[in-house]
Amino acid sequence: MNTDMQKLEPSFDFATNESSILLHQSQAEVCINQNTYTGNAEVRLELLPRADICIYGYFQGVPAKDAMSAHVGQTKISSFSLDSHQIEGFRLSSGGNIDSQEFNVKWCPKSEPINGLGDGSTQMAFLVFHLFNFVDLFGTRRSTTQSGTTMHAIEYVDLIFGQWNIELKSLLSTRENIKKLKEEGGYRLTHIGRIKKTDDTLFCGKDGEECLSALRFFLSFAKGGWCKPICAVGFDASGNRVWESWSSPREPWHAPLSWFDPHNGSQLASLFPGFIKRWGNDDWRVALHEVIYWYLNANFSSRGIDAGIILTQAAIERLSYEYAVKDKRLLTVNGFKDLWASDKFRLLFSSLGIQLEIPGETPKIEKLAKKFNWLDAPHALTEIRNSLVHPEHKKRGQLDSVYYEAWNLGLWYLEMGLLAICDYSGTYGNRLKQRWVGQVENVPWAKA
Repeated sequence: MNTDMQKLEPSFDFATNESSILLHQSQAEVCINQNTYTGNAEVRLELLPRADICIYGYFQGVPAKDAMSAHVGQTKISSFSLDSHQIEGFRLSSGGNIDSQEFNVKWCPKSEPINGLGDGSTQMAFLVFHLFNFVDLFGTRRSTTQSGTTMHAIEYVDLIFGQWNIELKSLLSTRENIKKLKEEGGYRLTHIGRIKKTDDTLFCGKDGEECLSALRFFLSFAKGGWCKPICAVGFDASGNRVWESWSSPREPWHAPLSWFDPHNGSQLASLFPGFIKRWGNDDWRVALHEVIYWYLNANFSSRGIDAGIILTQAAIERLSYEYAVKDKRLLTVNGFKDLWASDKFRLLFSSLGIQLEIPGETPKIEKLAKKFNWLDAPHALTEIRNSLVHPEHKKRGQLDSVYYEAWNLGLWYLEMGLLAICDYSGTYGNRLKQRWVGQVENVPWAKA
């Protein structure tokens, strides 16, 4: 395969500072009052006030009656199509010129991603995706490139499992974009990636979608906040676009705590095989989907650490059930139901080699544990959670001073549980400690 055709570059003009980025132009059809009108359309990634995919349709020869009834909402637009492919959604706004029978509509798709070119059976040689708002990481390998008189380091991380090879790459603009994100917030392209087979054989659109779905949860778990691959483009062996999937970033910039240390990109490479092995099992895929979803919501501290405590412990219990009951068959469903919440936590953590003792990094919890005779960390965490969710709890409103420590400790346990489930035995950044970026330690169950 011609390596020039595989040069890894953005597939859309994300370098522009515009808040509306053109992704695609094509013919369009709109149906109003059972009358179909043809025109042109633009698919755009809108970044303000929030990220969304929007479609702008421009139609000629639309009578005033149909244009006005659609504009005022008297009649719904029954269908909107691009290149004969119907896009389910709704009218966000509309306008035009009645005298010249021009009708324009801003169409909001019902869901993302939108399959804009090709389908699940389309064969491709490689697939390029884009990451907005990822972390400024050091790669497992590096190249240099010159821009003007300045040399820039380009960081790479290779994620390999079985027949799949996924390459993450930083850009000339990565560090500048992350600097602007820290100053201004919003959305900016920080990395791109490429999916291909290790032997360069073809794969289909359905396989590409499944890889993107796994990466959405894998990369989000690494960041500690949502970071999904967007606007993926599949290419054939000659470098032609044969498949496209349009989507938008999920969250504006924020920099949550996480187990992943950006100066140790090898952590991603080490975790990936074990994560994908679990993801390949139907039951584990469902469990990881739910647990990581709760983890990401709990880890967003500005949404409330009290809510985060509750979500975190729901996720730990879900992880314990999947591991202890369905995977290892350590006890029955009814046996699991009969356990105290703290025992469900102990069962998971002790099975995975994760300490049960309250760590010294949570001195406020340690102090309360002595006062209330809490046996260990699972006991402390569940007592603090119960004081939040049970209105009749005798300690309700008395444990506010330890909420932050309980939130952070619960998330540490959840991160450790997920890493252990995926047979990870490398280093990590300990969120319980004040540390510099690059300061890591071995996971608790790793052999010295």
